Amino acid sequence: MTGGGVQPPAAWDPYATPCPSSTPSPLLPQDPYFQYGQPAVPAMAMTKAVQEVRLDYHWFAGHGVGELGINDVEINAKFAIPFLYNSETPLLITPGFAVHYWEGPVSVIPGPPPPADLPARTYDAYLDAAWNPQLLPWLGAELSFRAGLYDDFQRKVTTDTIRLTGTGFGVVSLSPNVKVKAGVMYLDRNYIKLLPSGGIVWTPNPDVYFNILFPNPKVARRLLNYGNIEWWGYFSGDYGGGAWHITRASTAAPAIAGNYDDFDYNDIRIAAGLEFKTYRNFSGLFEVGGAFSRELRYRSLLPATYYPTNTVFLRGGLAY
Repeated sequence: MTGGGVQPPAAWDPYATPCPSSTPSPLLPQDPYFQYGQPAVPAMAMTKAVQEVRLDYHWFAGHGVGELGINDVEINAKFAIPFLYNSETPLLITPGFAVHYWEGPVSVIPGPPPPADLPARTYDAYLDAAWNPQLLPWLGAELSFRAGLYDDFQRKVTTDTIRLTGTGFGVVSLSPNVKVKAGVMYLDRNYIKLLPSGGIVWTPNPDVYFNILFPNPKVARRLLNYGNIEWWGYFSGDYGGGAWHITRASTAAPAIAGNYDDFDYNDIRIAAGLEFKTYRNFSGLFEVGGAFSRELRYRSLLPATYYPTNTVFLRGGLAY
């Protein structure tokens, strides 16, 4: 007590997770597999306006005949905006920008069929909105919507440059550490528009995390605490790729050479990684993995589908 006022404890964090009394109640109040009690948290909480600023880099090996090398660089920032007078479920707004550097694919003989040409670079410029309302004590939702421009920006932007994507999940809390999610992912690619998604999220104790969700599962385990840094190891899977609006090369078939076209790049990724997080919310990751079942699909069907060879990739990321 100083000057007649009560001071907060020295370890009090105004941006910490809200106390358990304000969190949703599960269907089952206790999970028999939960071995440890919930960690103590402060009684007061505030929402930071700037939730996160993130930088990610992907490198996919490939530079020979039949191969496809990719370098991806992406930066975004997440902002929290109070929504419907509920500070615990704010509207999360994330503007972002990405550059994709394509190396290949290289065709031995130019057509027929026509070569699977790609521009040197394509770009993403997007705005993402996400909201996770709690409808009932045991029932919630995870909703997101993204509008963006996906193009090589070699010529004027058209309506085909714009892509709208999003996700919608219902979330049922079976116990304090078991949740079931089910919903859909709208990808807005040329040949895969909608993908069902769902699974189970299980946290048997504070050191283990199972996110068994199709199509992007992840299993993580805390390895150690070093000072104020948590180190986690994980395995993950991902349905990767995207779609872009481009100008075809002059070496393509006469019907499309120099004209607009759209292409999808799809792959399946499996990775092992290491990530860290400090008590000040500075975090990072490094992972190594493989990309399989890779394909390029053009809307013009020239060529109908091109299958680059499988490859390895590295990923690094930093966030604050």
